[in-house]
Amino acid sequence: MDKIDHLAVADRLNQLAARLRADGDVIAMAEMLWGTVNRITNALALQHELAYGNSYPRGGRVISHLVTHHRNDAELQDNWLSASALHGHFYPSHLEPANLAGHVQDTQNLIDELLKLCDASIDE
Repeated sequence: MDKIDHLAVADRLNQLAARLRADGDVIAMAEMLWGTVNRITNALALQHELAYGNSYPRGGRVISHLVTHHRNDAELQDNWLSASALHGHFYPSHLEPANLAGHVQDTQNLIDELLKLCDASIDE
């Protein structure tokens, strides 16, 4: 898959997340948001030449690279940690509704910021 393919899958997952949220299925919605983040970090790994063939680094490595080399921004890292907590919620469903809502918002913020970084030519 190339960068555009990953972003197309991310878009479909994000749209599915919105439908699941509207239907009240917050657990599945949370996992679709995580899938969206995962696909965008794969696209960014390709953009920043962090991927090798079909092998992609873990998303945290991509986020660390972005923070270290392009966006010295703690919010990006914080939103990544929040998205990771949301992903961890999928199986045990351990987050309280108030915390869940915060993690969902942080994850949407992360998605928005990562998409901006995909569009930017920050390596040039």
